[in-house]
Amino acid sequence: MPLITFIALCIEIAVLIKFGQAFGGVPVLLEILLSGALGILFLRKAGRSVFEPGRLIELLTRRPTRDLLQALGLLFFGGLLLLIPGLLSDIVGLVLVVRFFLQGGGRVSEQQSEDPETIDVEFRVYDDDSRS
Repeated sequence: MPLITFIALCIEIAVLIKFGQAFGGVPVLLEILLSGALGILFLRKAGRSVFEPGRLIELLTRRPTRDLLQALGLLFFGGLLLLIPGLLSDIVGLVLVVRFFLQGGGRVSEQQSEDPETIDVEFRVYDDDSRS
């Protein structure tokens, strides 16, 4: 596995150098800065979406749905790949992020899976003064 990672990083650097030779240093620098900023933005969004009340309760109390984990994984790994300087990782990262948004942005459905141990009841609270 380390050998594959090393080869992938060497290819990434070679493509970035060829891009720099073809278009110059300024577009390469802009591409690196823009993709890094997008990566940070998407990583922050993935982190915030995990801590939304509905998702946090689902992650802590129930088994999270496979769709939720896949959606958050797409956004997280897409943002992480955008942080790595290089064209190939940016393309793969953008594909993952676009796929996340095409799947509906990883929204939690309003109808949670039925848990046999959960009892759902409606209730009202009355003050003692209002009943007299």
